[in-house]
Amino acid sequence: MLKTLDVLLIVLMLGAAAWTFGNKYQVETLESQVMALDRKIALERETIQLLEADWSLLNQPRRMEQLAEAFTADLQLVPIAPEQIVRPDELPSAPLPPEPEKDAKSRTLADASKVRAR
Repeated sequence: MLKTLDVLLIVLMLGAAAWTFGNKYQVETLESQVMALDRKIALERETIQLLEADWSLLNQPRRMEQLAEAFTADLQLVPIAPEQIVRPDELPSAPLPPEPEKDAKSRTLADASKVRAR
């Protein structure tokens, strides 16, 4: 009887050891995935900071003024005249949509009946 209990406990211990090893392996895999994601996030943050620095450099007023002067002939840029600025009520109204034909529906039905008759 004692030998049966010993064998059963040894099997139970081996099963527990295998389960513990499996869990340890899963945790190590998940930890490596988390570390890879952390590295990826850090890289993305550095990229965002670099792009923001580039954006602020490219949008400096002096640089924009130099570009405007360099490409004045190509772009035909001129200062805005005061009479170009208008209030919203001075803008023309939007065009009205075309009115549908009155007999369009009856013609469509007549055309459909002709097609079915053939």
